[in-house]
Amino acid sequence: MNNFTTFISGAGLGAGLMYYLDPSLGPQRRAHARDQASRVPRVLQDSASVTARDLKNRTVGLVTEARARLTECAVEDEVLVERVRSQLGFLVRHPSAIEVSVRDGEVILGGAALSDEIEQLIDGVRTVRGVRKVDNQVNVHTDPNGIPSLQGDKPKPTGRPLDIMQRRWSPATRFLVGAAGLLLAYNVSRPGHRHSVRGEA
Repeated sequence: MNNFTTFISGAGLGAGLMYYLDPSLGPQRRAHARDQASRVPRVLQDSASVTARDLKNRTVGLVTEARARLTECAVEDEVLVERVRSQLGFLVRHPSAIEVSVRDGEVILGGAALSDEIEQLIDGVRTVRGVRKVDNQVNVHTDPNGIPSLQGDKPKPTGRPLDIMQRRWSPATRFLVGAAGLLLAYNVSRPGHRHSVRGEA
């Protein structure tokens, strides 16, 4: 096995040398490799800048949101209506079928919704900043047949997704997940950790 590994490594090294030292194409290939290598620091710097800016913006956003929840007294009814409406697409299949009105921080929901999404709708509206109470007057239907506002075969929304559950992560999420992975790998690879695992076994 050791001889085979040595053979494969030597063959790979030889192929690499032939690729870059080729008399006719070697200079062009080496120049291309140098060009690619020179771009790496700039790409890393740009990526770090984007990640740092995203982390800063998200941190400021979280702090602002927390401060607003603690200090915000009354929200104008019109503002609260728009806040609730902006969340409906994450909560029900047919957001236009939901009627929203607000009276002194109390959200009154009307219209129509399917039975398998009504609980998610109520819970989601309750979490909207400024909502004090939810009055559910929605007509609940187990079947959309015969209900014009509920027509259209759409998948049930799963609520506002966490960033980590989305297909495309933000720079901050990629950084935090990567850092967590490195930390986990470091902890697992520590000699003390391996000894403790063997001792438990």
